[in-house]
Amino acid sequence: MKYTLPILILIITVYLLTTIVVPCIFRGETIFLVDVALWTTVIATTLFFAKHQPVKMWRTNKTIFQFAAAIATLRIFFLVFASFIMGFGKNANVWTLSALTIYFPYLLVPFLAVELSRAYLTQTTGKHKPTLTLLFISLFYTLIATTTSRYASLITPLAISKFLIETFTPTLAISLLATYFAYLGGFTANLTYMAIPAFFTWFSPILPNPPWAAQSMLTVIATTIGFLILDQTVKPPSTKRIHRTLKKQKSQLPYWTGITVIGLIVVWSSTGLLGFTPSVIASGSMTPTLNPGDIAIIISVPSQTIKIGDIIQYYTADMMVIHRVIGTYTVGGTRWFMTKGDANTELDDPVNQNQVIGKSVFTIPQLGWASVAFKDLVANTLTFLTTTLTQTLTTAWTWITTNSVYITSALAFTSYAYLLLTYKNHRKRGKNQDE
Repeated sequence: MKYTLPILILIITVYLLTTIVVPCIFRGETIFLVDVALWTTVIATTLFFAKHQPVKMWRTNKTIFQFAAAIATLRIFFLVFASFIMGFGKNANVWTLSALTIYFPYLLVPFLAVELSRAYLTQTTGKHKPTLTLLFISLFYTLIATTTSRYASLITPLAISKFLIETFTPTLAISLLATYFAYLGGFTANLTYMAIPAFFTWFSPILPNPPWAAQSMLTVIATTIGFLILDQTVKPPSTKRIHRTLKKQKSQLPYWTGITVIGLIVVWSSTGLLGFTPSVIASGSMTPTLNPGDIAIIISVPSQTIKIGDIIQYYTADMMVIHRVIGTYTVGGTRWFMTKGDANTELDDPVNQNQVIGKSVFTIPQLGWASVAFKDLVANTLTFLTTTLTQTLTTAWTWITTNSVYITSALAFTSYAYLLLTYKNHRKRGKNQDE
């Protein structure tokens, strides 16, 4: 443990230099190069200390490694699956050869420095009071994950509450699990757990783009599930339970393989990758043919094959619509469709062939209510996190600051009264013992 304090001081120094000093002194690509050089000193120093101190950070536990990879993948899956409902976005990283040469080391070197030093600190300080030690290390790496400029911008209760929900809580959850992996499996385990989502974020051209509150919630849920699975399965140093769990998982492999295949079919079909797209009917405009909660299976067909009486799906500026074709005409080589809902009395605006997504060929009754209920749950949760909770915190903070004098006085009086009562009881017990 003699090298623990120097490592912590070095990391804090590099963090302050890269977030405060370097941006003020250097400009452009030089900032990236200087940051890489500073974080390289953390890697070199950690390796030097690890060489001169017996630590088990280089051990490779195959089972823990597999758990780390699986839980990291689960975290990505949660966000990707939710994004089929909430939307995707393009990756801001455009990787050219010059960008890889300059910018990628700026991402990779600090990442390696953090995970390497995390594993070293965990293995050298986690033997005594491991729970408190792991919590401290996790909190330390959570705090340095945010720049000083971001901390300086937290000047209002609303900004603080948003920061706690959007950034601090999910980062702390991820850091706790990464530190636990470092404690159980060394550098290989926590590096695997952190590297898979990081490389996905760096290199995937399309990324999940749910609202920040939903992303925070999903990250915490996925991390919590991973922590519970890991904690219930792995009880160091005994490995008997691990082997029993793996044996049980092998017997259930066909079952989970089937579930996975079904899940992939559901996810892929929702994007049209399988040649059809399921669409949930949300309104009653097509009753009794299509009722709310039904799922219409839409396939892409040439516009020339669509005839009067077919039910088509098309998009407008505001929404997707599934209505019946009641007439067609052609203007300037473009085919137009007249559509109307079976339960409606008025015609829709004319729809041209470029707006048509496909034709309904099959209906699954009422199965879509699960999707409707899930969307309502997500919408209500987002409303609570982004509106209700923040307003409540803001109101509470305002009330506390307004009545701070009275609150402080009440707490001080209560504490003083408690101390007097404790002291009186102590003296009374003392007198009884003397008698």
